Amino acid sequence: MSKHPHAPRIPRPFLPLIVTLLITVSVMVLEVVVGLLSHSLALLADAGHMVTDVGALGMSLAAMGMARQPATRTKTYGFHRMEILAAFLNGLTLWLVVIWIVYEAIKRFMHPPVVHAPMMLVTAVIGLFANLGCSWILQPTQSHSLNLRSAYLHVLTDALGSVSVIGAAVVLWATGWRLADPVASVLVCLTILWGSWTLIRQSVNILLEGTPAHVDVITVMRAMQALPGVKLVHDVHIWTITSGMEAMSGHVVVHDLTQSQTVLGWLTALLRERFQIEHTTFQLEGEDRTPTEPRI
Repeated sequence: MSKHPHAPRIPRPFLPLIVTLLITVSVMVLEVVVGLLSHSLALLADAGHMVTDVGALGMSLAAMGMARQPATRTKTYGFHRMEILAAFLNGLTLWLVVIWIVYEAIKRFMHPPVVHAPMMLVTAVIGLFANLGCSWILQPTQSHSLNLRSAYLHVLTDALGSVSVIGAAVVLWATGWRLADPVASVLVCLTILWGSWTLIRQSVNILLEGTPAHVDVITVMRAMQALPGVKLVHDVHIWTITSGMEAMSGHVVVHDLTQSQTVLGWLTALLRERFQIEHTTFQLEGEDRTPTEPRI
């Protein structure tokens, strides 16, 4: 009897997050220990940032697990939106990180700490390589969903944090200028705010069932009305269930209701092939039910 290889126990999409989580935890512990030994607030701040990353990565893993659960009678779309909710919460945690870093930077401007620069530099370099490795692992997957993109942004901002710590350590070691660390921290905050704002804006639009940014409702309606047998399209709604999964509903007025199945086939094919909208629900109406004014 031939033997067939067993399927992997861990689903493929989970592996990048799991590896990234293990690396992040290891570097976080290292930075906490060295930060305490060297009296480096910069390392402790970076370790605090990594604490939020650990939570964000764990949240992303949990959301991906829930998103794989089948639909139920009370959750007819399943749990796909958990990934979007996780992305939104991860974006908010990035803002909390910015507030904390700015708070620490203000304290350092007023009372610059004395730190052991060489120890700080070596640890920050290790952290940078670890974060670059994690970003390399997540980069191919980050375009697949907002959830994975939020995890990728967390790791990327960690890498920027490591760069700022390295720069501050070099300046401290070479010149003794203690304000280098808070200056670098503020610059990193600006980068974090830019990336997290885009993430939050996209996730909020999905949670509010807004029209996807890459879809123009008027263009879709005109393409539908150009099909044979279609007189008018109205009451159209297009929204995103989760990243890469768009849905649409609407009313379609047809010239001949006896040709409804043919027209419906043309509509679904058009939306799937031209606009990548797979989930569609239409109410077909006869000409006598045409609304007095076309409306979206």
